[in-house]
Amino acid sequence: MSAPVPSPRLSPMAGLVNACRRLYIKRALPLIAAQQQAVDEARNLNHRLRDARNFADSDDSGYVDRSPLER
Repeated sequence: MSAPVPSPRLSPMAGLVNACRRLYIKRALPLIAAQQQAVDEARNLNHRLRDARNFADSDDSGYVDRSPLER
């Protein structure tokens, strides 16, 4: 027993699924970009706060050399 030859045309349901997928991707790209930007900004803020805290800890411990003009 052999299988029927596949049709070169897509079924209407497959076309609908493909159209929905393309529409979702088209609409999701700006949202994804905005979310990535928000994550980058949060990461940068975290790095700045961590660096400031590390510097303050080093300064409090006396590891940061200051000139007499900065004191």
